[in-house]
Amino acid sequence: MTRACLAQEWRERLDDFAESEMTVKEWCRFNRYSIHQYYYWRRRIAAADAKPQPKGGWLAVNVVDTPPVHTAPGGVTVRIAGAAIELNPDFDPAMLRAVVKALSC
Repeated sequence: MTRACLAQEWRERLDDFAESEMTVKEWCRFNRYSIHQYYYWRRRIAAADAKPQPKGGWLAVNVVDTPPVHTAPGGVTVRIAGAAIELNPDFDPAMLRAVVKALSC
């Protein structure tokens, strides 16, 4: 069973608990789950729900037409996720981090 399937199963279990009017201890005993499992999955699912999820897995990208820039001597080309990034010796490391992070999503 994949983690996503297991997480969905626990979402349903936690919904069942919420409707049961039992204490955590009673519900866990009745359903034969450990209290540790209950709290583990409750924390895990709450954390996953708190993270903003990109819709459709896509990120917006603004494309700007600019004349091609030739890499200066001493520059380097980095290829990541099918994209090529040309770095000049005086590149901005913060900008590179932002671009790599955007490509990795």
